[in-house]
Amino acid sequence: MTGLATQIGALLAAGAVAAGGLLGAGSGGRAGHGSKTAVVIDAAIARDGRALLDPRLRALDADVRLPRTQAEATTDVRYFRVAGYDRVIVAGPRSTAAAHDAGSAAVTATGLDAALAAAR
Repeated sequence: MTGLATQIGALLAAGAVAAGGLLGAGSGGRAGHGSKTAVVIDAAIARDGRALLDPRLRALDADVRLPRTQAEATTDVRYFRVAGYDRVIVAGPRSTAAAHDAGSAAVTATGLDAALAAAR
């Protein structure tokens, strides 16, 4: 019975951490402008050589998602639309198709450099 209580406690703690992360997720956006910007860029084009993530993406004042599949891209684009983001920038074939399918008024960038420029 103790094992079950421990598992339930761990599950509740994980839920609290996840809820806290969702509440804090809205803090992204352009400093001083009050707008929220998101970048959804296919994981395959977000790399820098052997690095899994181009360091310039870490420096953005925006929420960044790197979908690996069409389903992930669709989920990310729809989430940002429903969450009321002012600007959603998409790059890569999966993310661009997801924005089109979702009817999102996303800014389409032709690659990583264009997405970075659009997010600034």
